Amino acid sequence: MFDITQFTPTDTTFVHLKSPITEEKLYLGKGDAKEPVGITFHSPGSEGYEAAETARTDRALVRSKRKIELTAAILRADAAQFLADITVSSNLAYPDAGDATGEDLYKALYADRRFRWAIEQSNTHLSDLGNSMRKSQPN
Repeated sequence: MFDITQFTPTDTTFVHLKSPITEEKLYLGKGDAKEPVGITFHSPGSEGYEAAETARTDRALVRSKRKIELTAAILRADAAQFLADITVSSNLAYPDAGDATGEDLYKALYADRRFRWAIEQSNTHLSDLGNSMRKSQPN
């Protein structure tokens, strides 16, 4: 029998962002000291990701119960909230968020349509479950 438990997700996954113009990976610093620019998310299948999915479903149920009509603005805000909920950390500066930190900072960033390219890269990475699997699998 095949032991399916050899394919389990990691708790987090790192999205190494690429330039939206050149597709080259972005780095801070130079030479050996350069650090990848990106965002660390809770991986699909992790407790943090599952909690964010539950919160997203709960928000949808509340809207349904209150008969709140869905609009594009509500869907965008909910998508930004979900990404903020699954974000663990990043090395991005976002001065437009003022003194905001943590979830508030990320929610503001993900709601800003100017950075759609970073959101698209993050969603693409998260949708490929192979990116969240443990790299060394037992035999």
